[in-house]
Amino acid sequence: MIGEKTKATKWVGLSIWGLALFLGVSFTAQAIEVPEAVREIVEREFPGAVFVEIRKDTWKGQPATEVEFVALDGTLYEMVLSENGNVLSIEQEKELPWIGGELSLGLGVMVEREIYKGMDTEVHPAPFLRYENGLFEIRTGENIEATCKFFRTGNFSVALGGYLDFDAGYDPDDSDYLEGMDDLSTLYGTGLHIETSFADWEFGLEALQDLSGEHDGQRIEFSAAYPWHWGSFELRPELSLTWLSAKTVDYFYGVSTGEARRDRPAYSPNSSYEIGAGLMVKRPIYGEFTAVGIFEATTFGSEIKDSPLVDEDYALQGVVGVMYTF
Repeated sequence: MIGEKTKATKWVGLSIWGLALFLGVSFTAQAIEVPEAVREIVEREFPGAVFVEIRKDTWKGQPATEVEFVALDGTLYEMVLSENGNVLSIEQEKELPWIGGELSLGLGVMVEREIYKGMDTEVHPAPFLRYENGLFEIRTGENIEATCKFFRTGNFSVALGGYLDFDAGYDPDDSDYLEGMDDLSTLYGTGLHIETSFADWEFGLEALQDLSGEHDGQRIEFSAAYPWHWGSFELRPELSLTWLSAKTVDYFYGVSTGEARRDRPAYSPNSSYEIGAGLMVKRPIYGEFTAVGIFEATTFGSEIKDSPLVDEDYALQGVVGVMYTF
């Protein structure tokens, strides 16, 4: 009976995500909230334009507003405005052949220190990808995540998505202490993503549900970021608070009776939390190439710290790389 409920939950989640993607892809250039001053500037050059997106960005190292819109002839344009309303650039939006959208590819070097006992600091290559096409977005890094917005205004959006995580948690081969622990499998699931902005702050709320059947747990994260510019650098400091359900914590930090041994007692934790602080730094270097650096530190609640698998109070991660946008 429990297996049937798990299977039903999995199929319901996948069906909801699939329906959201279908509705989102069908939901093309829609009316969004656009400041009146911006609307007047665009319609002066392109009467009857349909606005697709408006967002804060940088242009040659200075803060700017990027506006995407569709002209009456169906051509997609990108207009860049300075903070005082001057037009800095008007270009026909570049899109990938056949599939459209914008693609960014990058390669970096990642250094990370996990909190698991006996694990050394690791250094390894870190390829990443981001594809964006209207309401649909795919990002890859440590995992693969696809989202599709089904509701959006100028500073608020709601999206449904799915994720696939090949390498979450530990590998029993990572240290002698972890030897004998069960292998952690590939995880996949669905999630709800809410984003909004206020007074230059960006807030996010993400709720994820495991559908792989590995732990059937939940993860809810609230984040707050404040993007700003310093010369040609774009900086994005961020704070986050994440709640993990008991099933999620147990999957990554619990020890079953079958895994227990003299120096590794059985442990069954309750729900817990993570507190993270991060900084992303971006700087144009040449043409469509951009240098990117991401640095994160995470600390954990007592249910995680008290696990016999853990011997550090915080985890560290840093990535430095180069990204090219097509």
